[in-house]
Amino acid sequence: MTNELVTADGAWSAATIWLVIVAAGALTYLTRIGGYLVISLFGSIPPRAAAALDAVPAAVLTAIVSPVLVSGDWPERITILLCAVLSLRLPLIAVVVIGTVLVAGARAFGF
Repeated sequence: MTNELVTADGAWSAATIWLVIVAAGALTYLTRIGGYLVISLFGSIPPRAAAALDAVPAAVLTAIVSPVLVSGDWPERITILLCAVLSLRLPLIAVVVIGTVLVAGARAFGF
């Protein structure tokens, strides 16, 4: 029996890719509408919950960056530290572009 979601060489078929895209979109929509429904049930967010939700972006950023900072190569480490300094003065999108270009350039030149 052949699986139509995976090609003969083991790669994903176009149907699999579209299925993943649609599923990701549906799950994103469900989580967003779920948050709206929960807030509408309670009327307002309790102060402790608001404080916890305010801490989520910093926690996610830390969870993404710290493994690379600890076990990554030197170009990634230097770029993270540079971006940390640049983020104090530049907009977020500029820092993301600069960091991406620096890491991509370092990898392209074999560092």
